[in-house]
Amino acid sequence: MSLKRYVWILAVGGGLLALALGAASRVSAADKAANGPVPLTDQKFATKTRGQVVYTAAINADGTIAKCYGCVASKTEHISTGEYQVAFGAPMTAKTGVSRWVMPDTLTTGEEFTWCDTADRAGVTTAIWVNCQNASGAVDTSFFIFVAK
Repeated sequence: MSLKRYVWILAVGGGLLALALGAASRVSAADKAANGPVPLTDQKFATKTRGQVVYTAAINADGTIAKCYGCVASKTEHISTGEYQVAFGAPMTAKTGVSRWVMPDTLTTGEEFTWCDTADRAGVTTAIWVNCQNASGAVDTSFFIFVAK
């Protein structure tokens, strides 16, 4: 294979990859507008996080609480397919030094083929926004959420 052909294949392949990644990022961001804009700059936190778990919750697929420590049931809700708001009794924004992670779980036997991510909940500083998806898109699922400080 000549060098010109090799360079041409790399250029076309790289261009197609860039287009695919750009389209995927627009699709994933488009349905998240209700939770506020995504900051495009690095964040600086005034408070250190020690990694000590201080709050936990097990949330059912319909948004009800299976069990929790420190959560506020009246402000914990299922927003729409795959989207949840889990509220606690203290500020939950990342800038306050809170780290949070979520683990999809059946809360019984079986398997979950989903993933979830978290973010500050726009307009509710004491809540965490949880977004769950599978290969087909947004999906309701049960999960555990852990909050550390």
